[in-house]
Amino acid sequence: MCVEVASENTQLADDLHAERLTADAAVKRVRLSITSSAGPLAYHVISMIAARQVFGSAVKIDLNLCDVDTSVSSAVAMDVVDLASGSVHQPPSATSDPNQFFTGADIILLLDDVTMDEGESRADWLRRVYSKFSSYAHQIEAVCRRDVVVIVPAINSAANFIGSVISRCAPDIPAENIVVTSRLVENRARAEISRRTGVNSGSIVDLIVWGDASAMKPGRFAVDVSRAKVYDCESSAVWGPQYYRSVDSVVADTQWLCHDLPAATSSSSSGGAPLMSTASALTSFLSDWWTGNCASQRLHSAAVRSQGHVIISSAKCCNPKTKIVIFVIVIIKTLHYIF
Repeated sequence: MCVEVASENTQLADDLHAERLTADAAVKRVRLSITSSAGPLAYHVISMIAARQVFGSAVKIDLNLCDVDTSVSSAVAMDVVDLASGSVHQPPSATSDPNQFFTGADIILLLDDVTMDEGESRADWLRRVYSKFSSYAHQIEAVCRRDVVVIVPAINSAANFIGSVISRCAPDIPAENIVVTSRLVENRARAEISRRTGVNSGSIVDLIVWGDASAMKPGRFAVDVSRAKVYDCESSAVWGPQYYRSVDSVVADTQWLCHDLPAATSSSSSGGAPLMSTASALTSFLSDWWTGNCASQRLHSAAVRSQGHVIISSAKCCNPKTKIVIFVIVIIKTLHYIF
């Protein structure tokens, strides 16, 4: 009798284990590595991800928090558990070992901000930037699958340089999977148009930024409103959610659009990266990239690298399998661009 009971219990345990494996296989999981996870920007980004604002409710997330300060990142990991978020699959791991930063990652968010020291030349600063991110790239090349996605937010004026360094030093990772986001600059340009016209900035769409994704220096980027639209514009003859006007017609000031708008955007960018808007821009970009967001069919900017060049591309979110479709490109030689 005891043998039969033991056999039945073993069989039941095996059946339950098989059911759990089947259930787990049906759930999409994403392993996300975040560098500088002890920083305030990461804190905002992680809270938005845990709140299901990025991947949706059907995806379980494994967080790998990477920072040299393990005590703070461990505290962040505990805070994530306290959120009791159903989207975070298990307690996040926290590591200070660069060799463990990216192992098994599906998506990598490089949130490091290498600040320029007082009196430091730009060349010396870029050498420090290169040293840090080339090390990251070699590690990504060594431990990550080829389909890993690496995202660099434009939080300093070296953002496009960083994207180029990652791509060059991790040549086996497809160039289109290494992306510098310019969503924050887009949002700032939309905000400037909003202040000029009195239209809610969320109603301004399809605005494109060419050039420097950080937009911190005038002359290194351009704001393209040729395809931009303004919805919910009360000055329109016909008003409603399906109607729009061009930004050109609403602003009616070519001089302001061509010169004052980039200058104002650059001024707001050079003042630093406010955490809430920076985190929101990064997570909204990641959400569009991951989900496809086919319903909106909006245009957005992104910086990716091609053979020997930096490509600043306007793109629209598309099929989740392809993630993003290049719509139109402008090619700028790398050395001319970053220095």
